[in-house]
Order: sequence, then C-alpha cells, then structure tokens
Amino acid sequence: MTWLVALVAAALAAVLHFLWPYVARRGGAYSTSSAEAAEWAFRRIGVAGKRVYDLGCGYGRVLLIARRLGAVPIGVELDPLRWLICRIRCRCRVIYGDMFKTPLSDADVVYIFQWPSVNAELAKKFRNELRPGTYVVSYMWEVPGLRLVAHERRLRVYIYET
Repeated sequence: MTWLVALVAAALAAVLHFLWPYVARRGGAYSTSSAEAAEWAFRRIGVAGKRVYDLGCGYGRVLLIARRLGAVPIGVELDPLRWLICRIRCRCRVIYGDMFKTPLSDADVVYIFQWPSVNAELAKKFRNELRPGTYVVSYMWEVPGLRLVAHERRLRVYIYET
C-alpha cells in the first residue's frame, strides 16, 4: 500500500511540476535554455566576478555555466520543485519567488528565456531597476525598448545593455 501512496505522490508532483506556472498564474511553460547560447553570451560579455541573475532559472543550467565562467550566479524560480532541485544542484543563491517582485538593482547581468509578452513586461522592470551598463541576455526572443549590443542569429540569443 505504501508503494501506491508513493506512486500517487510522485504522479501528483510530476503533474503539478508542469502545471505550476498556470496554478500560480505566473511564469511560462518549462523549456530549457540553450547551453551554447548562454555560454556564447557570457563569454562575449565577460561575466567573471559579475552578479548574474537568471529569471526563471529552472534546474539551474544557466547558473552552472555562469559559475563555471567565474560569475556569482543568482537564480529566481517560482516553481517550488524546480527551486529545490536548483538549490541542491547549483549550490548558489536561488530565490524562491516571483521575478517581477525580485529586486535587481545589484545585477550586472540578467539572463531570461521568457515569452515575448513577458519580455515586454520585464523590459519595463529593467528600465526602472537596472543600473546603466547592466547587460540583459535574452534567449530566443527580443526585448523591446532596450539597446541591442550583440545578436547571434544562429543561437537565437540577444545581448542588450541598459
């Protein structure tokens, strides 16, 4: 009988894991960022010694790349299961919370892989909170209203500077 309870709990956790953004009414469907795109952008910027925030960090793939390149990685994750796995996996600061409510004034680099509509909302936050010279790296989608400084078409990654 305990195996049945464990099986039901695991199935519920898996379903909730994929539905969490809809339950919480924040964030988007889970999909992984391109490690190649993140590494290209971080090398182009030179992230060693910089605070790199990953908004919607998932399981921490981008945070691990940032740390390997000498950055101070900080994740923000709304899904409790992803947050826990990322904290254990990355052994860095991972904020459990809403990226729209997380202060970013100390960021040197912000990495995002969000939907275009979310990027438009984040652009407002970035203009209000980020210091001049802060980089925003967006995988897949453009961020309206920010100054584009580099774009790698093949990797679908954009680098902006505030």
